[in-house]
Amino acid sequence: MQLQLLWELQELDLSIKNLQVKIEAAFGLSGVNEAKVALEELEDDYSKKENQFKADRKKLKQMELEEQAIADQSKELKENMYGGKVTNVKELEQMHRRLDHLADNKKLLEENIIDLMESVETLEEELANVADKIKQAQDELNEKERELEKKKLQYNQELGQLQAQREELVKKIEKKYLDKYLILVQKHHGKALARVNDDICSGCRVFISSALKGHLYNPSAMVYCENCGRLLVKLE
Repeated sequence: MQLQLLWELQELDLSIKNLQVKIEAAFGLSGVNEAKVALEELEDDYSKKENQFKADRKKLKQMELEEQAIADQSKELKENMYGGKVTNVKELEQMHRRLDHLADNKKLLEENIIDLMESVETLEEELANVADKIKQAQDELNEKERELEKKKLQYNQELGQLQAQREELVKKIEKKYLDKYLILVQKHHGKALARVNDDICSGCRVFISSALKGHLYNPSAMVYCENCGRLLVKLE
């Protein structure tokens, strides 16, 4: 009877250990970490694009102000040239060259403004696209975290039930059997007992000697495998 209880205890302990391994591995298998990395990469990409977008917008504003300043200078020159304020030929020629120079600068500036506006529009579209991806990635992360918490809760409930069963089972086992079991568990990595099937030790797959076979039918006897040292149990 005690050996039967020890066998049940071993099965429970192995189940508990297996469940604890699952709990420890749950995070790695959940995909949460990968989802976090993907989200962080998208957020980093968004931040870089946003900074570039703001810088380009600022630069565009400056260029538009420069364009307006050129337009104001050109207007003032034309008023001076054609308003009768300046009559000196040489001075008029200088003003004309200055006006042509401003026109060239204005044309070049307008081309740059158009290019920059296109860049700003493209960045704006990219930001919207990345923002959508961030939302999707955040939703995916939230879902994986919910699934992980659900699984951990399930595992912990199962673990609590197994531990409660173990506590009740231990109360039924005599101290000498329990002490021996705990020693053998450490020695044999959780498998202190081995079943005997067809006169073979299930722990090391070695035949049991004839001298030990008779003792296996004594329910109170503690019989050990001569090869691996595990406590042998013959169960129906």
